[in-house]
Amino acid sequence: MEALADPYDLRVVQPDQLASTLPAKIAHLPGRYNFKPHIGRLPDGEILLFASHTHSEEIATSQNVDLPARSINTHVVLYRSNDDSRSWGRGRHVRELIGGHEPSVSIIDGILLVTVNIHGSGWFPDPFAERDHFYVVVARSEDRGETFTTTIFDRAATGATDDDRVDCSRNILRLPNGRLWLGLGLGARHRVAHSDDLGRSWTMADARVEGVGYEGISRSFFIESLAFYSPWGRLMMLARVDFGFAKFANPLPHDPQYAGGTGLDQFDGQVLFTSEDDGLTWTPVRAVGFPALMYPSIVNLDESRMLLTYTVREIPPEDSGSIHRKVGIQAIVVEAQSDGSFDFDFSRDVAIVDDSTPASMRNAGGFGNTLRLPDGTLITPFSYPLIDPDILALADRKEYLKEEVYDHWASLQTTYPSRYRDIVTDDPVLSELHLRRSFSALFLYGQAASKGGIATAVVRWKL
Repeated sequence: MEALADPYDLRVVQPDQLASTLPAKIAHLPGRYNFKPHIGRLPDGEILLFASHTHSEEIATSQNVDLPARSINTHVVLYRSNDDSRSWGRGRHVRELIGGHEPSVSIIDGILLVTVNIHGSGWFPDPFAERDHFYVVVARSEDRGETFTTTIFDRAATGATDDDRVDCSRNILRLPNGRLWLGLGLGARHRVAHSDDLGRSWTMADARVEGVGYEGISRSFFIESLAFYSPWGRLMMLARVDFGFAKFANPLPHDPQYAGGTGLDQFDGQVLFTSEDDGLTWTPVRAVGFPALMYPSIVNLDESRMLLTYTVREIPPEDSGSIHRKVGIQAIVVEAQSDGSFDFDFSRDVAIVDDSTPASMRNAGGFGNTLRLPDGTLITPFSYPLIDPDILALADRKEYLKEEVYDHWASLQTTYPSRYRDIVTDDPVLSELHLRRSFSALFLYGQAASKGGIATAVVRWKL
């Protein structure tokens, strides 16, 4: 079966330089539990899409899982398109990436590199993890993704301690000298993996983030970061930051002044960093956007403009700078200024690539990066919820605020053991926020009564 593209209205909010509607088409890929897609393009034009695929019903016994009912088995599915995303073939499981979460794709000189995180312990330990802790795997292919070899960045390889979670940046970057760069977070520490042979082997080096640090949590600034070169060749990084715990040595320009306090990481935001020594030392430049802006993607359009695509992970706080406060994927054109700075303007010309997540079940939309084809066509994949109508109607009425309703549906799945009384607090606003989010997860990830899931679509569009 092939997924074929259909006409799709891509709307622009508060258009100024852009048209109010942009020409687009959308292809919905088969599969009910494929999410967090990421794409890359091979030199011959074939587009590869990698997505996480989950089996919450597949509870396996493993020495790495103390409570099998808390495990989620995920692995990676590969889709291919040979006609610039107009159609997509059937997906296939990548055996070398079993247990892999949130794949990210880098293609350098025709070498395909796919990075995943694997949860060997923690909140959702994967039963097929080869280690008993969080670690990173880089899968490398010289034959277009037919076969892979893997490099494991675990505690032994990185120098992480028993208390460190090993995580990584969202992309592998080629430096001007040809060396490959991958940022690794070891708890609150920063290291860099380098390769001088296009990913066959890697060496480790220490890295530093100056001018900001976390207080109260063990977390690095390389987690889910995106390293890129600006149109004028400056090495930059967009990093996911929890503003409730990050402490800056100097006032941060465009600081959203958001202390959080919700207990949800979906309100993290972005900070732009720069490096003058090929990614070994990073310093903050400014905040970008608003809380809940995540999973950024950068595409250079010309000598002075870039396209920033991003996911709105949760409905942003009022008056925080978002002019379309909905979960999904949005995009803006970023102008490079004469002084070398960026003009991140979120007040106009916001292209809405994905607007399909219901407000009452907003725990799944977005996540994908954007590719730009030689003719200027843009390709953006995204995840979206698939919720049965009766459950969506129940959520729209906020029936999950009733203990008997929430606990009934929670009892029909094993992934999330919490019940109503475990979630409710003395703060009614936070209680509603957490109940709504948890109720969504019962169906999107826990697959309660087979009445929900997450799917993937790909939008083909032009500015």
